[in-house]
Amino acid sequence: MKNLIICLIILSFMACKHETSLQKTSTSKDVEIKHNTDQKIKDSVLPLSGEAIALDHEKTKALKRDKLIKAKDDRAKLQELVISKRFLKKEDLYILDYQYPYLNEEIDPSYAVFNNFITENYLNIEKTENQILEDKELLCDTLKINRFRDKRSIDYKIYTVKSNFISVVLYKENYYSGMRYSTYLFDCINFDLEKYDFVYFNDFFTKGSEDAVFVIINNIIKESIASGELYYDCWELSKGDFNAYKNNFVMNDDVLEYYFDDCVICPSYTGTYSIEIPITAIMHLIKKYNAPPKMG
Repeated sequence: MKNLIICLIILSFMACKHETSLQKTSTSKDVEIKHNTDQKIKDSVLPLSGEAIALDHEKTKALKRDKLIKAKDDRAKLQELVISKRFLKKEDLYILDYQYPYLNEEIDPSYAVFNNFITENYLNIEKTENQILEDKELLCDTLKINRFRDKRSIDYKIYTVKSNFISVVLYKENYYSGMRYSTYLFDCINFDLEKYDFVYFNDFFTKGSEDAVFVIINNIIKESIASGELYYDCWELSKGDFNAYKNNFVMNDDVLEYYFDDCVICPSYTGTYSIEIPITAIMHLIKKYNAPPKMG
């Protein structure tokens, strides 16, 4: 009996030892499998290389640019009133390529007011040339000067509201030698064809409308980001930038569209250059819809 008990104890001990050995082996294998799985997960979510990020940025930048260039306007409808003129100059250090609107003075000689404004503000070629040369000197670009040429280009979209009003957005593309991307800047011009005068924020909106328009723009930006219509890296407009760009809008019968330079509301490589506001959303802020009735 005593021998039987001893044998049972020995067998029990051996069974426990074997089970422990199996557990250790199993645990070791589990750890190895988990390590390999974790490594695969890490490998699959490695950050993109700088080259891959740059390529992605180039693609999204091209989409953003194409949307701007391919946007429809009223140029064909206004071909008798508006003459497209072009200035092209190619030098060793730079290229200037400007296409701009010119109102037909044979229809009305007073349209010279608009044409003179364009000439004085956008066709000062000597000033532009001096700025390019100064930039190259500041950047110590003596080695690259023959391999890269700066480029300044201007093009435009034009819209009409009824028959007495035109809106123009001039988009200016600046490419600096050695830079990966070109940058876009925007100027908007609203002109009354009957009064021969330019229309600015305070002429179009009721007095004290700045804060309301500022809030409306930012609400549209926030809603567009939340819905996925606008890239999540975009951001709300600052009050300082609104004050700087408050005159930078064009309009048609249905929409008022604000334009902003690169990196004001979105990064250069993606997002949008403009925010559209339905006229119905701001009618209470527009002077012509809130003018007192004429007596008599």
